[in-house]
Formats: sequence, structure tokens, C-alpha cells
Amino acid sequence: LLTWPDYPLRYIPRPNWAQDAAMDLYFLFYRAPAAFDPVAVVDYLIEPLDSAATRQQMETLRRTNESVIALNHVIHHGGIGHHVQNWHAYRAASRIGQVAAVDCAARIAMFSGGTMAEGWACYATDLMGEIGFLTPAQELSLLHGRARMAARALVDLRMHIGRLSIAGAAAFYEATVRMPAAAAWAEAVRNSMFPGTALIYLFGSDQIHALRAEIARLERERFSLRRFHDRFLSFGSVPVALIAETLRREVTGDDDAPPA
Repeated sequence: LLTWPDYPLRYIPRPNWAQDAAMDLYFLFYRAPAAFDPVAVVDYLIEPLDSAATRQQMETLRRTNESVIALNHVIHHGGIGHHVQNWHAYRAASRIGQVAAVDCAARIAMFSGGTMAEGWACYATDLMGEIGFLTPAQELSLLHGRARMAARALVDLRMHIGRLSIAGAAAFYEATVRMPAAAAWAEAVRNSMFPGTALIYLFGSDQIHALRAEIARLERERFSLRRFHDRFLSFGSVPVALIAETLRREVTGDDDAPPA
């Protein structure tokens, strides 16, 4: 499917010092490693089990744990999604492509990298479904995930034109896409902190799917999925629309080629 790097992760519990503040912050399991300060192994911070969890909460975790690990921790973040995309981005020719999606105090360094970084991670999850990696239940969860992405985009817009509060956003998530209360609140907090960024997940992944289909039509029998992915990722964290323009010119030889 693509060039897979030798870039190991270590899954460890979230440190104690971060536990109390995590619910009121956008606290990530996975943070993009610094582009110019490479480490041999990247730490991935897993939320520890709550010792005060009820029996019902523990049963819910047992039912959903495997799917959460596969879809979120392995594919979207720690495997073929963000982690692999970061490895390719750090080798991009463009300095902006190298650093735009690196996590920092204001979420990522440059929001222009969002359609690539989040779009790729969501596209990668779809890709795993295409090749049969997911179970039927995980495929259903993937569809639910797309519904959540659409809900997040709506909240993003409504909140930042003054039509929705954080509490209202959390209630919307619980009512429309059945987010658990804690997850709904955390998502609403994230929406409040980073205007416009919830849109990039759905928009970015849709752009990548469309670009892949376009290049496949243009190249026909010459199309290679692995070559497409490697070339696409090689640009680093720049807007998918700009990558599409470049790939279109490379394939057609026409500097003014419109979308196919």
C-alpha cells in the first residue's frame, strides 16, 4: 500500500501529572514528534482505566475495546495514519510541509497542514476497510465515525458564529451521534479551542478519495496505489488541494489542467 517506515511506537499510560487537567484540555494520545529533533521511539499516551469505574462502564469498555484499539490507536493515530504520514512529512522538500502538522501549544503549527494530516488519517482508516483489515462491526463503526465527523463540522460552524455554547455542543453530540457524555464534552471543548479545524477531517479525506480516483482515471492501467500514496505523502503536510494541482500536472504534462 505504501512505504512503511522503521519508526517504532511505545504505548504507555498517561502520566499522573496530566490526569486532572486532561478533561479540560485538548490532551492527545499521540503527538507528532518534533520534525528536527528525532527520537528513536515515540511515546503514545494511553488513558489509564479509572479505578472508580462502574461495572456498566467496564462492560462497555470490554465490548468496544478491540475496535477502539484497531480504529483509533493503531490505524488513525499510531499506525498507517498520523505516524506514517509524519515520517513521510519530515522528509518533504518543503520546510512548511515538514512542520505544518507538528503538534504545539496551538494544536498544530500551521492549520494549512490540516487537510493532509487529518484527511490522511481518516482516509487511511477507509483504506484498511477496503483491503479487508476491519471486521464487519468495525466497518459499521467506521460509518458511525463519518457521521460523527459530519456532526463535528456542523458544531464547528455553529459554535463560532455564536449559535452554540460548549454545553449545547456536548448535548448535540450526545443526542445526534450518541457520544458518551465525557467524550461529548471533550469534543465540545476541542471545538471551542480551535475554530474551523473540525471541518478538515471530512473535507480532507473526501479530497484524497477524489484525487485518488482522478489520478487512477488519468493513468488507467499505469496506476499504482502504492506509488500514488508514496508520492502523495512525499509533499508533507501541505493542503491537499495544492498536492492535487501538482499531481495533475505531473500526470497530464499540462500546467493548466483542470480536475478530471
